[in-house]
Amino acid sequence: MAEIWIWNSQATRRRALTDTVKDAGLNIIKTYLKKHNHRVRIVDWVEPDFFRKLSPAILVKINRSILKALFYLAQKSNRKSILLKPLGALSLFVQGFLSNIQKSRMEARLKLFVQEIISSGVKIIGVKLWYGEAFSWSKKLVELLKESAPEILTIAGGYHATLYEEDVLKYSDFDLGVVCEGEFALKEILDIVDSFKAGWDKKTILKQITEKAENTEIKNLIYRINNEIKKTPRYDYTKTEKTIPDYETDKKINFHVVIESLGCDWAKCNFCVHPYFYPRYFIRPPEQVVDEMEIMLKKGIGIFRFSGSDTPPAFGVKIAERILDKGLNVEYSMFGRGMRNAKDPQVYSRIISNYSLMIKSGLRAVFIGGECGNDLINLEVMNKGVTAEDLIYTARALREAEKTAGKKIDLSLALIYPAPLLNKVAKEKVFADNLRLVKEMGPDSVMITPPGPFKNTKWFLQKEEFGFSFSEGIVKTAMEYEYVLYKPPYMWPDLGFSLEGAPFKDILSECNSLRREIEEKLQIPTDITDEEFLLMRAAGYQDKSGVLKFKKESLLDIVSCDYDFIDKAGEKLNQHSLNLAKSNMGLE
Repeated sequence: MAEIWIWNSQATRRRALTDTVKDAGLNIIKTYLKKHNHRVRIVDWVEPDFFRKLSPAILVKINRSILKALFYLAQKSNRKSILLKPLGALSLFVQGFLSNIQKSRMEARLKLFVQEIISSGVKIIGVKLWYGEAFSWSKKLVELLKESAPEILTIAGGYHATLYEEDVLKYSDFDLGVVCEGEFALKEILDIVDSFKAGWDKKTILKQITEKAENTEIKNLIYRINNEIKKTPRYDYTKTEKTIPDYETDKKINFHVVIESLGCDWAKCNFCVHPYFYPRYFIRPPEQVVDEMEIMLKKGIGIFRFSGSDTPPAFGVKIAERILDKGLNVEYSMFGRGMRNAKDPQVYSRIISNYSLMIKSGLRAVFIGGECGNDLINLEVMNKGVTAEDLIYTARALREAEKTAGKKIDLSLALIYPAPLLNKVAKEKVFADNLRLVKEMGPDSVMITPPGPFKNTKWFLQKEEFGFSFSEGIVKTAMEYEYVLYKPPYMWPDLGFSLEGAPFKDILSECNSLRREIEEKLQIPTDITDEEFLLMRAAGYQDKSGVLKFKKESLLDIVSCDYDFIDKAGEKLNQHSLNLAKSNMGLE
């Protein structure tokens, strides 16, 4: 049997509590390949203990104390001029020193891993790519393997490979790449290896793989042939079996992502990559979705998130009915959209009815992409397909559904700001419309992100039309860029694009101005997703005061690398997830 090890790439610092949830994608690949008689080892260091080992304990405690003082002084304007600046300088020094240690330890661990790979005799290494620093470490691992064991075949995968495709091979030394549902291409590769009886010969095996790729016998593949980087067509994901991951015991958070759909039922947003990834919308039968949840309950997991970019209420309610029919006790979150014509009495009533049933079945958080409170921007720039009125009445219907169901749910609203103006509307007008939208929707949190013209979106492909200007190396820079929203704009490196003449740091400054206004004037927390709400509540942080405490303490953890608060929250929510699962043990 052919064997593959798959490493989950990572950064040296945690970014959120959600970093350490169970990795459904990796375990789907492992389960699928094992069913087809291949050996798989998942090497996943993204666990609380590993992050702690990268940072000296005494240094992170010092770092946390400095940051606590900075946070306190930032709220006391009369003392800012005395201590804020020197403490800020000290914090930057400690952060830099800590970062150097983390990178040194990470590189040392990668070198040990390479020696372990060589000693094991395994000849195929896959890497699940993530953006930013994690991609940089992935490239480093491959470089080390090329130096010490060039006969080893290296394969890139994950969302990053799906987004950047040929550029992954262009800007790294990986031999191959797999995209979307990578397990199918990996199976074909391992089958070729199994059929090769002459002993391991990387050059010959690669030749066989590329020949099959040229004949489109392997899909979802990125490869090189005659110094040209090429890709094969993608599998028809609507006709492929959805594998249920068989999780092994680990120290991760007991939380499972359910693939209830692929693609998007709207699939027209100009800023979104989903129309490129999945040109058709596909939903799984509700009974399959709930059967998968029931399997996870037997494994001690009671908390779920639906992975789809949108779970329409008409579809979500069918899942909810199945959950209620089976008497399952679960909690879950999902993405949603503003409903068109939500103000219409019949539509409004239907939203209430559908969401109240979903809430009764365990829905506890919803993430809605509003994008902008200005209708012209949402229509012509975003192509969102909904108006501010649609969003407001959708939110009001959700609150009515809460009352009907007798349970609170958290609503997280996403905004993109600033946005291209197309010389048709003033920036101040868009700013004011965003504030009005937030005030009238009353979300529990607002996610505000700067505009990101990702590869293959209409914003990227038609950049001049939308006012974007890119530097020559924008794709390479974006692949290794660290998106850290809590950092002030002056600390972000230049990403290499401008919007309607405004350089990148001005874009970030504008984004932060809206964030501050929402936090300070409207008193609404920012940058908390539906997933984070779900896990936060499971850990016992209730009401608005709980949200504010969780955000403050978790931010301190993330910046200081002292993860005591996050780890304790993880332990609490793991117990809650287990308790939910156990409450279903009497069910068939």
